[in-house]
Amino acid sequence: MSRTTKKRHDGQNKDSIRTFVCIEIPDSIKQRLEDLENQLRRVDAQVSWVKPSNVHLTLKFLGGVPVDRIDSVAEAAERASRGARVFDIEVGGAGCFPSPRNPRVFWVGLTALPEDLVRLHGRLEAELEPLGFEREARRFAPHLTIGRLRSPGTGAELARTLIDIGFEPQRFVARDLIVMRSQLKPTGSIYTPIKTIPLLSTQQ
Repeated sequence: MSRTTKKRHDGQNKDSIRTFVCIEIPDSIKQRLEDLENQLRRVDAQVSWVKPSNVHLTLKFLGGVPVDRIDSVAEAAERASRGARVFDIEVGGAGCFPSPRNPRVFWVGLTALPEDLVRLHGRLEAELEPLGFEREARRFAPHLTIGRLRSPGTGAELARTLIDIGFEPQRFVARDLIVMRSQLKPTGSIYTPIKTIPLLSTQQ
């Protein structure tokens, strides 16, 4: 007798976990993101704003991962970070995808792409590929998503305002790689670390 996969109230299969791999950002930057979002809310646009407490620097979004494969994903992330040391990331500047004239996603970016981050991302892709997670076809462009447009064609003014305000650069130290669970709720997403992998300190 075949078993029908049931859907939970959060829209996910009960036998899978919505998963991504990320780097946590400090509360000081999250507070500044909240201040930025509050300024942008004054512009008349239909946007789903991301709670600043939920903003992460995502390296790889995996989607729904079967429960029995979560351990393999965590082990792959551990292998990818093996030997990797803590490194600096500088957040700065802002923009939108795909263009300011027709924006859909609003973000704060990085002032530069650290070689350590590129290397870590490449190793993560290599370790996850044998598990069935395809490499990203697009160029690696890490960013902090702060909002998504709900109604097409209503965000051009908001895009101009975001770019004009920008985001003054702020540096922080990336200390961990996190395999994160995402649960979609009516009140917003809930994120729970599945595995936190410390990077090596510079003294080691």
